Amino acid sequence: SERLEATRELLDSAPDERYALELFVTDNAEAGRMERFLLRARDLVPISELLLIPVAGPRNTRLRVIYGTFQNEPEARAALTRLPPKYQQAFRAAPRRFADLRSQM
Repeated sequence: SERLEATRELLDSAPDERYALELFVTDNAEAGRMERFLLRARDLVPISELLLIPVAGPRNTRLRVIYGTFQNEPEARAALTRLPPKYQQAFRAAPRRFADLRSQM
């Protein structure tokens, strides 16, 4: 719930032209599962940089997991190379504009 609140605050304030890295989207938004992911993630990246965006789907709520805030797309792409190797291999991280993230909620 702490990360969801931080996400709401960021989405309310981040300029449309800023970027984040989308790590993954999951249909399994079960709270315990996401809690376990966040507990493991804190050993790899600053937990304050991980955000969870609920996305209403036709059958259930999905969660979009994003990382960081960046001034522009080149800065976000450069950050991809600084992700932990485990994340580079496990996720197809991609830059996403905050305007686009908001519109998909």
